[in-house]
Amino acid sequence: MIKRSLLLILLLYQALLQGNAQDHSTTLIGTVHLESGPPLPGVIIRIEGTQLGSISNEHGQFEIDGISPGTYTVSCQAMGYAPQSKEVNFILGKAVSLDFYMTESAQQLGEVTVMGKTESTLLRESSKAVTVVDTKEAKLQTADLGEVLNTVSGVNVRRSGGLGSENRFSLNGLTDDQIRFMLDGIPLDIMGYSSGIANVPVNLIERAEIYKGVVPVDLGADALGGAVNLVSNGSSDISQGAVSYQVGSFGTQRVSLEAQRKTNAKGFFVRGSGYYDYAKNNYLVDVEIVGDGGKLHDATVPRFHDSYRSYGLRGTVGLANQKWADEISLEAFANHTARDIQNNNVMSIVYGEVTSQNTNQGALLRYRKEIAKRLRINFASGYTYDQVHFLDTSRYIYTWTGDVVREANGAPRERSPGELGQATDRLIWDHNTYARLSMEYQLGARHLLRASSAPTYVSRSGNERWNEEDETIDPLHEINTLFTWVNGLEHRFNSADEKLENSFFVKHYFQAVRAEEPTSTLGVTRNMDRESNNFGIGNSLRFHLHPRWMLKASYEWATRLPRSGEIFGNGRLILPNLSLKPERSHNANLAIHFSSSQDAHESWKLSLNGFLRGTDQLILLLGNNEVFSYQNVFAARSLGVEFNGSWQSSNKRLQVTANTTVQDFRNQSSKGDFGPYAGDRIPNRPYFFINNSVGYHFPELFTNGGNLHIFLKNRYVHEFYKGWESVGLKKFKAIIPTQFIQHAGATYQMPLKGLQTSLTAEVHNLTNSEVYDFFGVQKPGRAYYLKLTTSF
Repeated sequence: MIKRSLLLILLLYQALLQGNAQDHSTTLIGTVHLESGPPLPGVIIRIEGTQLGSISNEHGQFEIDGISPGTYTVSCQAMGYAPQSKEVNFILGKAVSLDFYMTESAQQLGEVTVMGKTESTLLRESSKAVTVVDTKEAKLQTADLGEVLNTVSGVNVRRSGGLGSENRFSLNGLTDDQIRFMLDGIPLDIMGYSSGIANVPVNLIERAEIYKGVVPVDLGADALGGAVNLVSNGSSDISQGAVSYQVGSFGTQRVSLEAQRKTNAKGFFVRGSGYYDYAKNNYLVDVEIVGDGGKLHDATVPRFHDSYRSYGLRGTVGLANQKWADEISLEAFANHTARDIQNNNVMSIVYGEVTSQNTNQGALLRYRKEIAKRLRINFASGYTYDQVHFLDTSRYIYTWTGDVVREANGAPRERSPGELGQATDRLIWDHNTYARLSMEYQLGARHLLRASSAPTYVSRSGNERWNEEDETIDPLHEINTLFTWVNGLEHRFNSADEKLENSFFVKHYFQAVRAEEPTSTLGVTRNMDRESNNFGIGNSLRFHLHPRWMLKASYEWATRLPRSGEIFGNGRLILPNLSLKPERSHNANLAIHFSSSQDAHESWKLSLNGFLRGTDQLILLLGNNEVFSYQNVFAARSLGVEFNGSWQSSNKRLQVTANTTVQDFRNQSSKGDFGPYAGDRIPNRPYFFINNSVGYHFPELFTNGGNLHIFLKNRYVHEFYKGWESVGLKKFKAIIPTQFIQHAGATYQMPLKGLQTSLTAEVHNLTNSEVYDFFGVQKPGRAYYLKLTTSF
């Protein structure tokens, strides 16, 4: 029944796009490329002597309709490129194909009034529900990627401490694994960054694409509330590099480097990057400690067991501009992360020796080819080995001062090992295999057909080494596998005048769990295999009401398949739930955007976006103080609005940006365990926050080419309840308090011996406020940082 309904919708959609008018003119179609081969978007193509023209799209393609028969001169122009013109004879009823290959020119073309658009601009102006964050300025500043993303409307990145701490990413109310994270279109954990998106080095990222609720088919991902795709700095066409070093409060040191080189005219290129992050995280916290007579009293002490260390290397070799491949490359990487764990989730219990480590290695093969200028193939396949080691075997109890609790005679107090209650020396390893095939077929310049297929296979096993000699069942020994397969088909339509763009898509989600569950009989297991199939559908539309006004609307009936950690648990605190169901959601967005004209003295950009997320079978981690498991729970609805605005002065020196988000995320379940809380706001999630920044540029300061940029950033998060709002008296409720924090800094850039060098000095939490993202868990106070960046 579902398949028939989808087929009917597809047929109706196709009928809506078909025209019935016959034209007695002809058509010009073609592409614009750089001389080296890549497509060139944003180029102006004109039929001289007429009002007819077009602009090339992101694939360099253009189409001009309504051309009367005759001989005309067709011109091709773009800022920074030598103009071209060709004489073409148009015959009635016969379409003409014409290609241009542009060469770069340092001369300014006075007659060109529209500049070529960047890839980020084209993405923003597409029908996709996406916010694009360019990291050009962020690379020079000291904020990490989590802090950069935290400035986006609808996004909230909550952290349990300093650099490297556990973080929770929220987008329009939905959190964690309900959002998919990608690097260059590949899942982030497959690419080796399994410690979370906030800890990815920002200097290795060119831009971040935040897809809100509606996820493009070409990402090949299942997601409930959207996706974040990080785009790296890689390019096979140029040779460049950069290195940065950052030092600051709480023992922070961060190093990143990258370089890429096109070695010869045959297209061979190499690319490499690496990073090293370290922080003691020994910032001051306000706690209660035991004094004389066993009485508690307030104290301010430094954290002593919260260090973080992470490092990684990545290298790529490949060929570009070959007859059989536009680009083919092999990438290899290795990463290691180590964290000390200082306390429980409300800072009421102190740990002195609990640690967690994560190590991974992998490789990724990529292939890209354009065939006959209409069919584009993009293939990627990779393997990652990921291992997590959790160690808790100490026999001591620690205090907030870092001391071991001892008996009066000075001997360590005997106790069973394990600061969390039960000793563990646990290894869990995943073998991840991933592939993605994306194909695009151009059905003329106005119609594009896109298909994507992305299978993933995860094999999980482990070992509890603490009790290896005991004849007990180790649930980690079982090999459990998870196979997911996401397929999608999309049709995109662009009107001839470029005012309308519409994308309609369908998706299919398949998941197969192969697992065995231990029984009470030693050596006997129970088969728990299961499979699930789900379909999804969606549409996104963009319409230019006016050259300065743009309307966007999008919808997706989305599915998020459970992850391996949710299904299989971790062998200790988190129990497996092999019957976990997928999450489903109806996601909708409606936005209007305004931008001032290019010749205006001052630059304005404004946008207003309303969103709806109607979710069911939400997956939450539930349990008591001893064991937990992921469960399908209530239905919920998130309804909200986002506002974004930016202004730049006429001299381009002063820039002000601001955004605000208000979201109402409420329980919609009338039955079950959460029925009594029907209509309540979902607890422990921010619902109102504001971001603001002010920056001023001083060009040509001190030296020729010198540039000083001073900036101030503000963030406000309104207080919210930790638990259900209808339970208990308001004065006794646990509340995460209101936050209002400021970051201030200055960046000075100057050319130095052919290198572009910058130095940034920055202060975080300028007023030294007590800041809490989670109840009872204090974040760092005022911190000072310096960062030196050199690019070549």
